[in-house]
Amino acid sequence: MKTIKIVLLSFLVSIFGLPDLTAQTADSAKAAFSPGIGLALIASTNGLGGDAVYNFHKRMSIRLGFETLGAKKDFIFKENAVTYAANVSFKTGSISLLFDYYLANHIFLSAGAGYNLFHVEFDGQADSYLQFGDIQIPKEKIGTFNFLVDPSLKISPYLGIGFGRTLGLKKKVGFAFELGGFYQGSPDITIVSSGLLSPTSNPDQQQAEKLEGQINQYSIYPVVKLSLSYKIVTF
Repeated sequence: MKTIKIVLLSFLVSIFGLPDLTAQTADSAKAAFSPGIGLALIASTNGLGGDAVYNFHKRMSIRLGFETLGAKKDFIFKENAVTYAANVSFKTGSISLLFDYYLANHIFLSAGAGYNLFHVEFDGQADSYLQFGDIQIPKEKIGTFNFLVDPSLKISPYLGIGFGRTLGLKKKVGFAFELGGFYQGSPDITIVSSGLLSPTSNPDQQQAEKLEGQINQYSIYPVVKLSLSYKIVTF
C-alpha cells in the first residue's frame, strides 16, 4: 500500500510540476536574450568615433557609425637644386551602415557599406630661386603644386570578421575586436600646378595616370577596430 502511495504521489508531482518546470525553462531562455539599443565608442585604423547599435536578434544586429581621423605635417625638401616648402594632410573615416551575423555567441561576420571620407592632399611651393646659367629664376616663377588623392568609390563596400559582442548579449557592457576592409577602388589622383611646374599637371604629360598606375593595387583600406559598448535600452 505504501508503495502504491509513493508511485501515485510521484505521478501527481510529475503531472502538476511539469508545467512549472517548462515555464521556468522558457523564462530562462527568454532571459538569456533581450533585444536592445546601445552606443559604442570606436577606435580603429579608420578613425575615432562611435556606433549606434540595434541588437534585434541573438545572432543579428545593425550598426550605424561614424569614424574620422586626420593629420597634417609641414616639411622641406630639395629637388633639382630648388628647395620647396610643402605639407601633406591625411584624412580617413566613414559614415557606415553595417549588418552583423553571429556564427557563435562571440564570433561574428560584418557586411555593409560606408560613405568614404578618405582624402590625401600634398601641396607646396618653391622656397628658393633656380640658378639657370647666369640667370636666377625667382621662386614665384617656379610655381606651386597640389596633388589630391581620393577613392574612386565614395560608397565603399565593407566586409569583416569580429570577436566579442558589438552590444552585450546578457550584460549591459560589450567589447569587440574586428578585422576588415573597405573596398574603395583604385585611387583617383588630381594634379594642379603653376609656373614652371605647369607641365606636371598638363594632361598630355599623363603624370596623374602614371601615379594612379603605381598605386592602383591599394584598392582596399584595412580596418582594425576596437569597440566598447553600453546597452541603454532593453525591450
